[in-house]
Amino acid sequence: MKKTMVFAIAAAAFFGSSALAADIPVKGPVYKAVPFYNWTGLYGGINAGYGWDPNYLLQTPGEPDEYLNLTPNGPFGGFQIGYNWQYARNWLIGIEADFQFADIRDSLRFTAGGGGANGSTAQIQIQQFATLRGRWGYVMDRTLLFVTGGVAFGNFDIFVDARYDVNIGSINDRKWEVGYVVGFGIEHAFGNGWTGKIEYNYLDFSLFAQGPVNNGNLITLSGDQELHIVKLGLNRKFSGFLFFQ
Repeated sequence: MKKTMVFAIAAAAFFGSSALAADIPVKGPVYKAVPFYNWTGLYGGINAGYGWDPNYLLQTPGEPDEYLNLTPNGPFGGFQIGYNWQYARNWLIGIEADFQFADIRDSLRFTAGGGGANGSTAQIQIQQFATLRGRWGYVMDRTLLFVTGGVAFGNFDIFVDARYDVNIGSINDRKWEVGYVVGFGIEHAFGNGWTGKIEYNYLDFSLFAQGPVNNGNLITLSGDQELHIVKLGLNRKFSGFLFFQ
């Protein structure tokens, strides 16, 4: 009888301790799911870069066309504002507008009229340009690969002083031209709504300007103007009138 009671007490103690041990939580690593970054929203920011490589054709009255290898190049900087809509986990569409202040220029001296007097000069400068573009991108969480395209606007400052022996022709014109822009880039999201990007754009304009020659003719500068630009940009996401947090 005593042996039976001892056995029963021992069994109760064993199973009781096992049940108590089962109720004690086991400490270990706790894993949280990291939310997928959401690109949707309004954003704005600044950018800076370098542009190069337009080509221009100078047409002179009464003479064969003269090809002047004007290739403006130089820096620019400005700002942009846009909106992204991430319509699927890996796809995004958006719209972006930017405005740039530029010092993209070139000048040269040439002989006008295939035998005229020396000392003719030509100069082209792009002082500002702007674009309005759509964007379509592939999203990899915080990294966005995108293509872009739309309309471009360029403010050109054009000066030509062409000397044909006793005759002098001149162009002194500043004008906005409209063209198109296409490009591609990569953008990455950091903390607190900040993103950084690198982007390439190709802009194309049809430029036309003319001025008088003192013999009653006209001198004309015209051609298909190309501009290649590479820029770095920094954006901040907005929420209403406040920065996104």
